[in-house]
Amino acid sequence: MSREMRIIWLHNRLSTNDKASMKEYTQKFEISSRQALRDFRYLRINLGAPLKYSRKRGKYFYSESYRLPSLFEDSMKSQMIAEDRVSFTLLKAVERKKAVRLVLRGGSEFLFHPACFDQRHEVFYGIHEDGHLCIIRTDTVETARVSSIHYVEEPMLWNRVVPREAEFKEVTFELDSKLQTYRFFRFGDLIMFIASNEAIRIVAPDDVIDRLRVVTNILEKVLSD
Repeated sequence: MSREMRIIWLHNRLSTNDKASMKEYTQKFEISSRQALRDFRYLRINLGAPLKYSRKRGKYFYSESYRLPSLFEDSMKSQMIAEDRVSFTLLKAVERKKAVRLVLRGGSEFLFHPACFDQRHEVFYGIHEDGHLCIIRTDTVETARVSSIHYVEEPMLWNRVVPREAEFKEVTFELDSKLQTYRFFRFGDLIMFIASNEAIRIVAPDDVIDRLRVVTNILEKVLSD
């Protein structure tokens, strides 16, 4: 989420005479304390907010009523509409298994094959046109346009909601003498994928193969008992 979106949330929170702690703010937006302090400074210095800090309570608050500058609010409304449009396009692309031509705000342009997303639909995970796993935040996207280019599937990621602590791993399979690499973040998805594709053989990495052997041994023991 962009700094401006975070500030909107903080302002709405403080405008109701509620308070916000550094810990709550950093955990909610998954940012560092240093980044949070830069946000607070921007709100206080650049936007002129009466933002104060209570050492006794360890929380930030408004010392008087305050409204964000109208130009800032108008800009944020436009950004929110743009981000919602990008999120909608990417969600539909996942559902329909379509590639998307992305243009980022920094100017770079590439083909993206979206596969899964976070709970707020603000971060999407998929395959970059060069083949590596790519993470896209909707607030970094200028335009998103569905493409007719062949969609690169990730069967163990497709249409999944990715938890905050997810860790992605690659696994290579052999099928009909051809090698294919897929990604997963839940070991259970890997097991189900293998169970539903009996003709494939996993060839790498060794740590995943070793873990599968352990699971197999446990299952054999349970079933034999």
